[in-house]
Amino acid sequence: MPARFPVPIQEDIRDLLVDLLGRGAAVDKVKGRDFGGDDLALIAEFVTDDGEVGALCAVDAAFTLRCGAALAMVPTTVVEEAIRRGELPENLVENVQEVANILAQLLNSPRTPHLRLKALHQLPTELPAAVTALWDAPEFRRDFAIVIEGYGNGRMALLAS
Repeated sequence: MPARFPVPIQEDIRDLLVDLLGRGAAVDKVKGRDFGGDDLALIAEFVTDDGEVGALCAVDAAFTLRCGAALAMVPTTVVEEAIRRGELPENLVENVQEVANILAQLLNSPRTPHLRLKALHQLPTELPAAVTALWDAPEFRRDFAIVIEGYGNGRMALLAS
């Protein structure tokens, strides 16, 4: 069954990142993997105007750090130190929240209810029931391996109802 909301393809994600970051990015569709457990990750929750969860975007710690740093031109040494320490600095998480906010435009179409970013959940944490329900049984899921020029690689998953 097709998803109710559009799920962008790798070229759409690449173009969005190149435009936002002002640097090259390579995005490849890959086999999905689990985000969660004790792994550091972020899950962006997108909801309709009625508050229904319609899509999720999960990114691993590597993408969070590298994308957040690239957006603000933070030196890669900061990224490597955060990876070594197993931390997600708040300023880099906030930068990824801005990227997720803009990503919402790719999740909307004239034929679907409007989606907007509601929240960014930092794993490991307990997720709201509606987020968990979509995470466990999406209508559609697409996973990507992403390399940001000068910063390195990370992973992203988009899930839609």
